[in-house]
Amino acid sequence: MVGEVERHRELVEAERAYEAYVRSGGADAQQLPQVTLAYKQALGVLSDRHPQRLPATAHILACLRMQFLASGDVALLDEAIDLAGRELDSAGSQARSPVALHANLAGVLNARFQTSGDQVDLDESMRHLRTAVDLARDGTVDQHTALMSNLAFALRIRYESCGDFADLAEAVDLARRAYVDASAVFRLKTGYMLSSILIVRYRQLGESTDLAEARRLALEVVEHAPEGHPEFGGYLAHLAGVEVDLYRRFGDRQAQERAAGRYERLMDLLAATESIRPVVVGNWTLMLDAATDVLRPARWLPGGSSTADVRRDLPLVTRMLPELRSAAQQAVGTAQWPWTKAALARAHLAIYAARNSWEHLREAIEAADAAVSGCVSEHPDHAQYALVAAAAVLARWVHDGHRADLERADALLVGASQHQFATPVVRIQAAHALMTARMTAGDRTGAHRAGLLSAGLLPLLAWPGTSRADQEFRLVEVVDVSRDATAVALAAGLRTEAVEINEASRAVLWSGMLNERKDLASVHLAAPALALRLTRVRRALASTQQ
Repeated sequence: MVGEVERHRELVEAERAYEAYVRSGGADAQQLPQVTLAYKQALGVLSDRHPQRLPATAHILACLRMQFLASGDVALLDEAIDLAGRELDSAGSQARSPVALHANLAGVLNARFQTSGDQVDLDESMRHLRTAVDLARDGTVDQHTALMSNLAFALRIRYESCGDFADLAEAVDLARRAYVDASAVFRLKTGYMLSSILIVRYRQLGESTDLAEARRLALEVVEHAPEGHPEFGGYLAHLAGVEVDLYRRFGDRQAQERAAGRYERLMDLLAATESIRPVVVGNWTLMLDAATDVLRPARWLPGGSSTADVRRDLPLVTRMLPELRSAAQQAVGTAQWPWTKAALARAHLAIYAARNSWEHLREAIEAADAAVSGCVSEHPDHAQYALVAAAAVLARWVHDGHRADLERADALLVGASQHQFATPVVRIQAAHALMTARMTAGDRTGAHRAGLLSAGLLPLLAWPGTSRADQEFRLVEVVDVSRDATAVALAAGLRTEAVEINEASRAVLWSGMLNERKDLASVHLAAPALALRLTRVRRALASTQQ
């Protein structure tokens, strides 16, 4: 009798501590180690078949995952997964597993996947999440919405790894339903999940309505989340990234300044969220105008020029460099390491562009090569890393003229342009640079093949489901591809092919000249009749799309 009382006392103490954490909305995480210990002590006295063993295990998994987010210690995830496996095996296949056990185990597996990149962890996470969603259909609305949101997030991650649009479509649908149904307790989490999925779709399809909604949700989450919340750093990092997208899309300097401020604030918060430091610091470099420009390999060829004022970014990139080096070191042995190395390469290239420093170019090449070799070749990011590496070796080729660098750039750009899972923008950028590099090297036939590829990829940018304005924005960024491909064909003596390329691309790129309404206003001042005709064309194009 006394033993039974003791067993219940251990369990009651553990549950009391855990409920206090839950009531805080996850904001009071200081007691998590003590809560974890209390539940472990409860497991130590509960019998193997006690009905509370699996629920207690579920709570331990949740606590260990939150401690991982704060510390970045992957051993906590390994401990959680091993514990869950032992308890499920001990309970047997006939035992009724609680929803929370499957949900929390899925969360732990997902966290380890994002660190290790092991697809098995992601697949297992999806399996447990779908089980949890099915079990929760008859439960509370809050529980079901939270699980739908988690499943949506896992689908988003699998889409980013495998590129299956069915995963992305299901993720958006589940996340939106979860957000609409969520109570105030889960509003932050479901809002963040929906925003993060919408921004992935925006980056793939370019629909500005997705960007606007993602930004609204991200701002709402950050404004309402307490700064002590264990996932606040992740929320703020996401908002900073969305602000960068907003700047890239509309040229809004205020959005860029807001992003800079949010990243600076993040640097002070990352000590409490070590697990996301490498990704956050790597993302920080994306706000550099110079970093974007150096990914255009043609910029490094003879006669190439920068479209960005690299000196304006120099103080910021210099500020970033120590953080980037630290993040890359922290990420060694994890799936985040290639991303941080590519970010480090971008930073070194930006400094090289401003100072013409050979040492920074050497470090850029080393970091970019590490990113390429450290990433699975089938992963969509591999093509992006190849672009960075190509930019770096082309810069060295311009510097010392070694043929091997030109050949290395050619191989990198071929791989990126033909990568089936890379975004159309990256593939076109790679094919265009390949065409330019080959033309510079005197390989007109090879340049023509690259020109055909780059022009042939243009229709992929103008998704029929996106608005006319968004199609125009995406196309105007590559408006010179058709021109250069036609010029290469003419230089190769292929006049018929040149006409075919020009005609095939003209319809796709026609909207490029109509991109900005302010451009039409400028045209109106010089040629009112022409501006009127162009306005009519814009309206006609828009009406045919509806």
